[in-house]
Amino acid sequence: MRDPTYTYCREVLPSSTVDRAVSLSLTRAGASNLALARGNILEVYEVRLVMNKETGQDSLVPTNEYLYRSSNAEEFDLPMVQDEDRQRSTRGGFAQTERPQLHLVGRWSLHGRIMDMQPVRGSKGRQRVDRLLLSFAEAKMSVVSFDQSLQTIVTESIHYYEHESLTKKCFNDYQTCDLRTDPEGRCVAMRIYEDQFAVLPLAAPNELGVLGSTKLYSDSFVVDMRGADVDVRNIRDFVFLSG
Repeated sequence: MRDPTYTYCREVLPSSTVDRAVSLSLTRAGASNLALARGNILEVYEVRLVMNKETGQDSLVPTNEYLYRSSNAEEFDLPMVQDEDRQRSTRGGFAQTERPQLHLVGRWSLHGRIMDMQPVRGSKGRQRVDRLLLSFAEAKMSVVSFDQSLQTIVTESIHYYEHESLTKKCFNDYQTCDLRTDPEGRCVAMRIYEDQFAVLPLAAPNELGVLGSTKLYSDSFVVDMRGADVDVRNIRDFVFLSG
């Protein structure tokens, strides 16, 4: 008997191509994280510095931590960057180098292909923790954060704009769902249905926690660029300007 779960679509092999990549501090305050989107797969890495011992110009003696590799393939302990190593002198003529390596924090399979993603910056300073904004077809976006106690991502909000009044103005089936964030962190815009924008206002990083308010965003709204006051059509790309 055929499994009804895969009547419409069944994924045989996960995507091996990286569609999007952003850097942020997602897992904890001050962390150097790299988020990759591979189709419907979201991967989060952390950049860690591993100490190695160097005896000469061309000889490199790795430590035990450098040689270790997880049997579950959850860690990628190959040096990703070899330039600008930080040197520290030690006794016995040895020099210790810190080489950055990518460690896989988690891999999650989402219900839909990731069209675009952008970081939502937190408060400035060493205690800053960012969030990740993801967009999906058709006309959806969600805000996710990392739960340290559960060691997984959690969805904070979901926004969708699949309304008949918006779709009837679109003559193209392919949706890009491009995301752009304001340099000042005031809002996020997503292009939907060709020449329309879904705008999500964000709270300023210095306003989070003020007067007991911890809400990251306000109610979103849609701007039609083909309206009578603007009348801009066939938009190919857009960007926020500083100021």
